[in-house]
Amino acid sequence: MPGIEVEEPEVVTLKNGMQEVKQLVAVTTMSLRGLMAQKPIVFYELVQLCRNGDHRLFGRSGDDLKALSLVSQHGDQWHVHDSIRNIVLSASEGEGMDLKFVNPLAT
Repeated sequence: MPGIEVEEPEVVTLKNGMQEVKQLVAVTTMSLRGLMAQKPIVFYELVQLCRNGDHRLFGRSGDDLKALSLVSQHGDQWHVHDSIRNIVLSASEGEGMDLKFVNPLAT
């Protein structure tokens, strides 16, 4: 409509070099921090799914992640939106028992 200005959303740069909307990064980071504190195995499962799209989620992990809007389900497959994947991959370091949550923002 004439006279209406639309502001572009503010973006931030992640550790993996990708740029994402600042608000999405903030909300997703809060969810990831909560997962790591309360359900670390679910955090681990999400990281594995982001690293390998064919990963099969353990137990009710998919339901927990879906409740946080971090994944979607298509048939028996779980999918991660590209923006969420970028944030998760930037917010995780290590493997197995050494996997940890880190600040996803580039410094």
